[in-house]
Parts: sequence; structure tokens; C-alpha cells
Amino acid sequence: MQVSASFYRACALLLLSPTWAWASDYTPGAGDYCSQAQKIIAGTELEPEVMRHTNYEAFVASKPTDQPFVIHRYDSAPLHSTMAINTVVSCKLRTAERINAAHDNEAGAVPVAEAEFSCDEVHRLVLAGTVASVPVPERALDTADWIVEPEDMRFIGPRWLKPWPFNPVSRDQGGLYRLHTRALYAPHAWWVPMPERFLGNYYCHLVSPQYLEAMVRGMVKFP
Repeated sequence: MQVSASFYRACALLLLSPTWAWASDYTPGAGDYCSQAQKIIAGTELEPEVMRHTNYEAFVASKPTDQPFVIHRYDSAPLHSTMAINTVVSCKLRTAERINAAHDNEAGAVPVAEAEFSCDEVHRLVLAGTVASVPVPERALDTADWIVEPEDMRFIGPRWLKPWPFNPVSRDQGGLYRLHTRALYAPHAWWVPMPERFLGNYYCHLVSPQYLEAMVRGMVKFP
């Protein structure tokens, strides 16, 4: 019987997300954005090395590694204005199960990655942290002006990459702003035959924190 990736993810959520587990907070400027996203996604305090790509094709070809623990980042979709702000940050991360498998926990020990969270959870925490970092008198938008959409989950690379560029923010007819993320999930243990480097990965297209802060401050004229 063939089992879908979504089934494996549901199992990972049950096994790795006990009732006491919570996602790490997001603190603007406290380390690399993709590094903070990795800690949120996997519920870990491990500090990955972040390889930042300026070439899109090199980023597409890249894969996270375990030893050393390396994840990948690509900033894109700059605003067509005088503001030098990218709107999207793409992060190639590891799943909690892959991190735990790579770090040989002793029997009964607390795993180094304690939970399996989602790309939209990253957005919830980034939104909360970003709004909180802007003094109230300087806010044009507050958390009540936003809706965080569930991640748009894909299971193969081309469908994560396209269509491109990715648009992380939209505005609905009621005037609310919506945060969008597109995710790719490949379980660490999966029936689909593929090279080891493809397994245990969690990719996210996320809103750029600088772009989000600029919107909160009313510095971006959104259509």
C-alpha cells in the first residue's frame, strides 16, 4: 500500500509534538532569519550554518546537510521602488525527525528537535514579533489587520518553485492583509525511492521580515 507524504507528516506531528511542546519565539534581528525558521520548524536550539545564495540556480540545486548542519537561503522579489527590500526569503530546512536521526540521542533522552511545526507557524511568530518590535505610535498596521494563511503544501520540488516569483502578501476585499507561504515536505522515512539527500527536508517560501516591518510601519503602498 502506498502511503502519502501527508500521512508521514501527520505521524511526525503526533510523535514529535506532545502537548507541552511549543515553537521557539521569533526575535527580529536576533540571528539569521532562516536559522530562526529552522528552530521554529523543528523545535530545536541547534544552530545551523546558513548558506546564503545570490544565484537562483545554485539555490535550486542546493540541499541541506547534517554534518555539518547546513541550511540554505535565497532572498528574492525586490520591490519595484526606491526601497531596497526583498519581499521573499526562501529557506531550505531539515525536519525534526531528520535532525534527531543525525544526532543519535541516547535512549530516554529528550530529542534535540522536539516538535514538527509548519511554515505558517513561522509566519505567526514572525508577525507577532515584528509588530511587537514597532512602537505603537509608529504602527500603520497591527496584528488584527492580518490573517496568516495555512501553508500551501507541495511534495515535489518543481511545484514548490513554480509559479515564480512567489507573492507572500495579498489583500482581501475586506481590507485585511493575508500572509502566504508555500512549503515542501519530504519525510525522512518514506516509501518513495529517492536519494538520501532529498529526505527529511522542509522548505518554506516566507515573507521577508524587512518587507513585513515596512508594511507594519506604513512604508509600503500596497495595491
